[in-house]
Amino acid sequence: MTDSVERRRSFLINTAYFVLLIGMFYLFMRFAFWPLFPFIFAFFLAMIFQKPVNFIEKKTPLKKGLTSFLITTLAALALAGLLILLSTKVVTELKGLVDTLMAFFKDIPDFILKAENWLLALSAKLPNALRAALSPMIIDLADRLLAAFEEGAAAEPLKISGLGIDISTLLTPLSGVISTASKLPSAIVAIVITFIATCFITADYDRIVIFIKRQFPAKKREALSRTKSLTMSTISKMAKAYLLIICITCTELVIGLGALKVLGIYNGGYIFTIAIITALVDILPILGSGTVLIPWGIGSLFMGKIGLGIGILIIYVIISVLRQFIEPRLVAGQLGLPPIATLIGMYLGLKLFGVLGMFILPFTINILKVLNDDGIVHLLKTAKSESHDGSPSIQLKRLTLKKKHRKEEKSNEQNH
Repeated sequence: MTDSVERRRSFLINTAYFVLLIGMFYLFMRFAFWPLFPFIFAFFLAMIFQKPVNFIEKKTPLKKGLTSFLITTLAALALAGLLILLSTKVVTELKGLVDTLMAFFKDIPDFILKAENWLLALSAKLPNALRAALSPMIIDLADRLLAAFEEGAAAEPLKISGLGIDISTLLTPLSGVISTASKLPSAIVAIVITFIATCFITADYDRIVIFIKRQFPAKKREALSRTKSLTMSTISKMAKAYLLIICITCTELVIGLGALKVLGIYNGGYIFTIAIITALVDILPILGSGTVLIPWGIGSLFMGKIGLGIGILIIYVIISVLRQFIEPRLVAGQLGLPPIATLIGMYLGLKLFGVLGMFILPFTINILKVLNDDGIVHLLKTAKSESHDGSPSIQLKRLTLKKKHRKEEKSNEQNH
């Protein structure tokens, strides 16, 4: 009876503990993440800059404060140069790409009608009873889609459903410039604060780390250091792997669309912008490049552009096959989550924290999985924990110790 009550008490305490942690995480992400983001990002950069800063400090007479300022400035200039190079190419193509997409949306009614005719022709080959049942359903579905499209086209402003993103400003350059300019002051302030905080934290990194460790008991400090080491290692591996995957996917798309353009199959432009957007979508969990390429390919087939549709679908197949071959070798197996866990994390992140939550929540779950597998946190039982508790070798050792203990008891009884 006592054991049962103790188990229930332990269960309630653990449940309350996890609920408290989840509640604190939700409140932090909901209300404190963005106000503190410049300092969080600055601390992350300071950890990265420690090796070059310490190396330069040892090899030169420069003090750590000045070295931190120089390293941070060089990194900021390099990042700004890279963004300028990319933005000059992307921005020049983005307006034309939006115009092309708007023209494609205007062709959607024709696409629906062609799909309806194709399905009706396909159903004509079926038995009479089945054809009589399917034909009205196909016609009704097409009518509903056309009505929904007409209602959506008449709505102002034009918004992407569910995300609340107003894309009508992209159609009018003046309103787009005004909308962007209104957000510049807060963005500039955040960038300046991040730069200054990175300089200060990089220079005082050792003292900050010692202060943080001092707030924990001695037994927890080793676990804290291992948590930091594992987290940084996980972030580094994932960042390198997915950056390489983005570059590979982008290169494949540029080559593929360029080949279609040389052959005269693809007459549009914006190859570089399409490649970057698709490569970024490709690294999203669950979604992949098929989110962009499959609708594009199938839509081209229905619009009568057979060569373009087949070409786009071939590019998608090549990207998918290479992705399946490359990703397991680039991303370590212990970093991956089951697809269902990733999907749940994305959905909950989107519902709780918006678009950013789609990335942060699956990543947080991934980090917790790595820490749990290493035994730093004990959230779920894993194969490793079971092997420690119930493996044959452990059980054999326990039986051996019991037999030895019994022999000692018998010998002691005989002696007495």
